[in-house]
Amino acid sequence: MNIRKNFEAIFLTAAALGLVASYATAAARPVEILQASSAVMVDSTVHVVVVKAPRLSVAEKAGLQ
Repeated sequence: MNIRKNFEAIFLTAAALGLVASYATAAARPVEILQASSAVMVDSTVHVVVVKAPRLSVAEKAGLQ
């Protein structure tokens, strides 16, 4: 299939399917949004990763290439 020849048809089909899906799900129950005061943080600690390693010398870097 030559996709360049049929790209317009593919685009129109995808757009039509998107419109149909949008229309079909319009009657669905909307997403409930929580108030900021009712939100509870489960774990408020921030994980930190520390990497300790010696720097490579110029000779070691050249040996890696």
